[in-house]
Amino acid sequence: MLKNIILVILTFFLVDVATAQTGGSGVFRFLNLPNSAKVAALGGAFPLANELEFTETFKNPSLISKEHIGTIALNYSNYISDINFGSLQYGLKIKDEALSLGLMYINYGNFEEANATGELTGNTFNAADYLLNIGFGRNYKNKVFYGANAKVIYGNYESYNSIALAADIAISYVDTAKNITTGLIFKNIGYQLKPFNDVKENLPFEISIALSKKLRYAPFRFHLTYDNLQNFNLTYQTNNASQEIDLITGQPIINKSSFADKFSRHIILGTELLLSQSFNLQAAYNFQKSKELGIVGTGGLAGLSFGLSLKLKKFSFAYAHSSLNAAGSNNYFSLLLNPSIFKNKN
Repeated sequence: MLKNIILVILTFFLVDVATAQTGGSGVFRFLNLPNSAKVAALGGAFPLANELEFTETFKNPSLISKEHIGTIALNYSNYISDINFGSLQYGLKIKDEALSLGLMYINYGNFEEANATGELTGNTFNAADYLLNIGFGRNYKNKVFYGANAKVIYGNYESYNSIALAADIAISYVDTAKNITTGLIFKNIGYQLKPFNDVKENLPFEISIALSKKLRYAPFRFHLTYDNLQNFNLTYQTNNASQEIDLITGQPIINKSSFADKFSRHIILGTELLLSQSFNLQAAYNFQKSKELGIVGTGGLAGLSFGLSLKLKKFSFAYAHSSLNAAGSNNYFSLLLNPSIFKNKN
């Protein structure tokens, strides 16, 4: 019954798929931020693994299984400019169904209020976004995994607020013999029920494909993601009149991006060093972040991320560091509590 209800909701969402938005346009962009340390360490890639890790199911619902029932995941990041960002995830059992119930928030902090002339009023206000996420997953012969997330999104900025509904649909294929996993996801299918200021905006709809491969005789797993499949040109477009002028011809200089530049912006490359079943290291490079956030002449490692994960019997811990540019970076922390931690010893 529950599965049928969710499928009806997803079908309803598909009637009005939002147009993809890039360059910071659109609403509720926080939906595409990494939800956990491991996802952040792998550059925000579409997560794939031969093992069904619970924190990855927030971004890839096709990996949800009954093994996750009773598991709790806590994630936190002190984001740029003291923005607080985090999520809580729980593996819920309803009858014979395994669900992922998640809450995500991003608090942008307190702001000083000013009038139309810029004069401070002495008042302050808060801005924040919230997400309620319900996911389920199934599999066919432990080879083809499929699942979906149903989302309720709420934003509140001072006296303005907005509500939106969205969904993710994902499918993964796992070849255990060759240690290869591939996947496809349609993210943030939906629309605003109530806009902030009477003008409806598009959600950050994206299509991503990914592949991961673990080497047979070496402790490495490699990840390759092609993001934003729905829009090839991710370069920043502007209609700003103050363009650079050619001093000889007097004509505006048009900077055209090459095919290679446009193609590379979709790529996220990641790797894991599987030192043991309990301790792993991760690193990744996100080309789009590097090109958008890098500051010419200032150095920095924009687009680079790395992290580690420690798995114990009752809980797991993960940490990630993501470089933005020379101006700063951010850290992610994840704590996963296994169901056994709550069982009393007899």
